[in-house]
Amino acid sequence: MKDINHLHSEDVRTEGDGISYKGLAWSVIILTIITLFCYAFVVGMFKWMESRAVANDATRSPLAAPPVQPTIVDGRVVGGSTAPVPSLLVNEPINLQKFRSHEEEILTTYGWVDQNAGIVRLPIDRAKALLLERGIAVRESR
Repeated sequence: MKDINHLHSEDVRTEGDGISYKGLAWSVIILTIITLFCYAFVVGMFKWMESRAVANDATRSPLAAPPVQPTIVDGRVVGGSTAPVPSLLVNEPINLQKFRSHEEEILTTYGWVDQNAGIVRLPIDRAKALLLERGIAVRESR
């Protein structure tokens, strides 16, 4: 077989790839050191803030139920205290009607506010008529 490579000179070399492996190694080392420093800083900050939060927490009342930690079994939460149910407004139109009828009764009927002190409740229309009849006490101008 014939050799087709005509350059047999020993002083001809291949061109390098232009990468500084020493600089690349130092970059990786510096990046690793900075990453470890940041990790240690963040962990330290979290521990410091957690200790401050625990120190500032109010103590549990001795009468309070002990806290129960829930666990996860087969993908479901087991144990722990159940969440409080929301207080739903049930039959609100009926309650509003009762409230309005009670207020209407107070405004339109006679009754005692304080019998010992002699304070009575008048219907609003009668109170307005008495006010027009008797007038409002006005301070004398100087």
